[in-house]
Amino acid sequence: MKESFNVKNLKNRIDRIEDILASVAAGDMEARIGSDIEDDFSGIEAAIDLLINDLTDELRERAKVQKELESRLSKIQEQQKTILQQQEDLLELSSPVSKVWDNILILPVIGTLDSQRTQVMMENLLQKIVDTGCTISILDITGVPTVDTQVANHLLKTVTAARLLGAECIISGISPAIAQTIVHLGIDLSAIRTKATLQDAMIYSMKQNKRSEEVKALANISFPNENEG
Repeated sequence: MKESFNVKNLKNRIDRIEDILASVAAGDMEARIGSDIEDDFSGIEAAIDLLINDLTDELRERAKVQKELESRLSKIQEQQKTILQQQEDLLELSSPVSKVWDNILILPVIGTLDSQRTQVMMENLLQKIVDTGCTISILDITGVPTVDTQVANHLLKTVTAARLLGAECIISGISPAIAQTIVHLGIDLSAIRTKATLQDAMIYSMKQNKRSEEVKALANISFPNENEG
C-alpha cells in the first residue's frame, strides 16, 4: 500500500526555496523560508532554515576571526613602522654633524660602521655642507674599530661628494688596525687628506681656514691704477 504525502502549494514553495538559496548565495544571510504551513514538506523547509542558520553563524565567526587578525596585523605593521623610525632616528643621532669653528664641520663617528649607517652619515654631512656653506669638514673615525670594503668605498664617495660641493673632507683617527685593513684590501686613499688625530685635523683645518681668509682679504684689496697720477 503506497503512503500518500500531504503537501500544499509544492511548486510555489520550491520556487521560494530556490529564491531564498539564491539570496543567501548573493550574501543576504538574513533570508529565511519561514513557512507557516504544517505538512509533510515543512520538515524540509525547516531543515534548510537550520542549515542557513549554521552557515550564517560560521561566516560570522570567520568574519570575527578575520577582523581580529587584520587588527593584529595592523598593530604589527604600526610597530614595525615605529621600530624602523626609531632605527632611522638612532642612525641620525649616531651621525651628528657639528660646526665647531668658522667654516669647519666635524663628524665624529663612534662604533661599528655598516653600509646603511655610512650612507646616512654621508647624507648628513653633505646636507650640512650645503646648509652652512662650510668648505672644510673633518670625518673623525677614532672610535671606529674596523672597516670593510663597502664602508671604505662609502668613505671615498663621501670625500668625493664633498669636493663636488666645494668642501675639502679630511679623515682623521685612522687606527693601525684600520690602516692595515685598508692596505690589505688594496683601497687607495692617496687622494684623500688624512690626519693621525682629530687634533692634527683641527690644526690643519684652522691653518687652511686662515689662508683662505688671507686670500679673500688680498682679493678685496684695490690696487691703484698705473695710468693714474
